[in-house]
Amino acid sequence: MRIQFLDLDRPKQAAKYLSRVAAEPKLSHTQEGLARVLGYRDWHDLSANFHDDRGIRPCDLSFEDSLHIILDLADILGLPYSEVQYVVSRARLLRATPWSLEEQMMLRSSIWRRRHFGAPGRGKPGTVVKDKAYGANTPVYLRRAGRPTYLLFDTGLGERADFEVAMPGVVLPDFVPSRLWLPYGIWKLRDGTEVIFSRDYFPMWGISESRVERLAPWLWINNIVDQSHFWKSGVGGWAGTSVRQMAIDNLAAKRIFELPKLVDIMPQLFEADVDSMKDAVKMLYLAASCGDALPSYGDLNMRVLG
Repeated sequence: MRIQFLDLDRPKQAAKYLSRVAAEPKLSHTQEGLARVLGYRDWHDLSANFHDDRGIRPCDLSFEDSLHIILDLADILGLPYSEVQYVVSRARLLRATPWSLEEQMMLRSSIWRRRHFGAPGRGKPGTVVKDKAYGANTPVYLRRAGRPTYLLFDTGLGERADFEVAMPGVVLPDFVPSRLWLPYGIWKLRDGTEVIFSRDYFPMWGISESRVERLAPWLWINNIVDQSHFWKSGVGGWAGTSVRQMAIDNLAAKRIFELPKLVDIMPQLFEADVDSMKDAVKMLYLAASCGDALPSYGDLNMRVLG
């Protein structure tokens, strides 16, 4: 499958972004890998034939096509799929308008199912089951079966008695827990920067006049002068409909349509020795091949990493 572009702007932008996070940071290396995934022999072939009418235009790509391109790019460049998804989205490589948050979450949860969890099954970690406690019928992820049974709810970690958890008769759709992506509040810093943080007070996004940056959850943010919470202005709990929409609208106003790095801890949450979000963040940090440059207002959070 060859992807047809009207010009080289978006492939060039994507290659530049990818080279910043690649283990082999040479732009030429990234360009070659990107060209092959897009259906060309090499970057020269892409540069000479990007307007070839025989190709498929990005706007005509299916969900599955986009998913395969992200996974193939991650494989050929040796990059985390989360970084590739973010870069492909930011560069608008596969569509002129950004994917919505719902589309981003569909892509990420599909990747988890294919690369981490595999097919769902009774008693298998990563299977979406039903929480029947207190008359509920809520989809949750199974972390560890037993007595008690450990679960990952939309709002965080928890446990139930084994008889309160049911294996559904049909496969339930995967989801990205709100605990990992939904903003809880905003810190305002002395220099005017705003930092959006999660329910567990992990930094998610840094917003300044010049840029929006995805922040590692293991950062300690300095120089905070004010703190506000979305739930204090809405109706219901922090993940309730009113507060959720307020937080999503705030992200959209700041042109944030991607997922924060905190979402990357999802696979770690199913490790046997992980019992908290902090444990998972620490494990993700230790597994990172190279550390991100620290922002001017952040240091390593030794309360998490120590």
